[in-house]
Amino acid sequence: MLWSCKSIDIAQPVLNETDPIITRSSAVSKLSIPIEIGMQNQLKEVEKKLPMNFEGKDEPCEGVSFSYKFIREPVDFQLNKSDLYYEVNGRFELKLNYCPKCHGLWGEKESCVIPRLYASCGVGEPMRRVKVGYNTAISLTSDYKFDAQTKLKMFKVLDPCEITVFHYNATAQVEEQVKGELKALEKEIDKQIEAVDIQSSIKKVWRQLEEPVDLSGYGLLYMKPKTLAFSPVTFDKQNNLANLTAELGLEPIISTDKEEVYHSALPKQSVYSNQPGFLLSILVKASYDSINKQINKELMGYKIPIKRKVLIVDSVQIIGHYNQKLFVKVCFSGTRHGVFFLSGTPEITPEQFLVVSDLAYDVKTKSVLLKTAKWIFDKRILGLLSTSAKFDLKPFLTEATSGINQHVNTTLDEGVYLSGSIDKLLLSGLKLGTTGLFLNTEVSGNLKLKIK
Repeated sequence: MLWSCKSIDIAQPVLNETDPIITRSSAVSKLSIPIEIGMQNQLKEVEKKLPMNFEGKDEPCEGVSFSYKFIREPVDFQLNKSDLYYEVNGRFELKLNYCPKCHGLWGEKESCVIPRLYASCGVGEPMRRVKVGYNTAISLTSDYKFDAQTKLKMFKVLDPCEITVFHYNATAQVEEQVKGELKALEKEIDKQIEAVDIQSSIKKVWRQLEEPVDLSGYGLLYMKPKTLAFSPVTFDKQNNLANLTAELGLEPIISTDKEEVYHSALPKQSVYSNQPGFLLSILVKASYDSINKQINKELMGYKIPIKRKVLIVDSVQIIGHYNQKLFVKVCFSGTRHGVFFLSGTPEITPEQFLVVSDLAYDVKTKSVLLKTAKWIFDKRILGLLSTSAKFDLKPFLTEATSGINQHVNTTLDEGVYLSGSIDKLLLSGLKLGTTGLFLNTEVSGNLKLKIK
């Protein structure tokens, strides 16, 4: 009777004091985000800011002097696969005068020695028509801004300008002067296209990916973006879109403990590898404390009758591991009270269950119980604990999928939308640490960024 009132105290097993080297199932996690930029509004803004008319003149004293005015119509933007091509219809008028000989006396300004002959083209009559064509190649700079290279590709005078009174065809001269103005317009077109702000949208996506995703009680997902690369810019003529793809390298983890979030600047662009969608190798860090809470929801206070005795489970704690063998501390009361220790091998089943197989009494526990409370070796105790040490991970996977989907389907800013979905989430590769266990999670799916 005196012996039965004593507590059973068993020395804790020797545990590993360092974490194992954790390697991800995939060397690099890649996340590709196709970006669609609606060009209709963007090109309208470019159109508004381009000058509508140009004026110029060339007035030597001798020979033909002229002044001109050019008025353009709205730009007809057309999208090719790899660049923009657009044509502009315009009209011009030309005023000319002719002096065969000029002379200046005693340093005075030269003047025509006979009255000048005046003529015009497109003045007091329909202005002469021209057609202009431009080509613009667009790329993304290392600091995530558009770089535009515009070239004048066509200049065609549709209505010749022949001055019969001079027997002079001014078409070539007009073309030379007006073409100079239109070539100068190349820089203005580039300036307006480069003013389209894609950098801000990229920064918002980067910051969004740095923020943790709450998995509703199952931990926090940290995407931890590290690298960024972009594909060449292409155009979709049918849908009036500019397309490019952002490709990110990440080191994602899921942790049951909150970690500090560090915000970083956009990195220097890396090399684009053209891998569609995303395949993430996410390291899951599940602390033993969080697992113990789940175990004790089921087992705390559970009574196991054994013949005329009873064992009450007060608490169950995973305390660590030794050489990837998990150790569990069971505190109990009832007929006797005290602690004992179990060991087992955790694994992930193909059905996505976390189980602890070959659960058995620790060597020290076995030695003490054989001398003090042999009845605790009853198979019902190990059977109950083995059943309770089986965790269905599908609710976690479902919640994780839902949390990620919600996080990536959001409005980042006015007219900037991030959307996507997860099509696979699978756990594998379990290893034990000093304070928790590590799992590799394979996640695949698709994302898209739309800028209107």
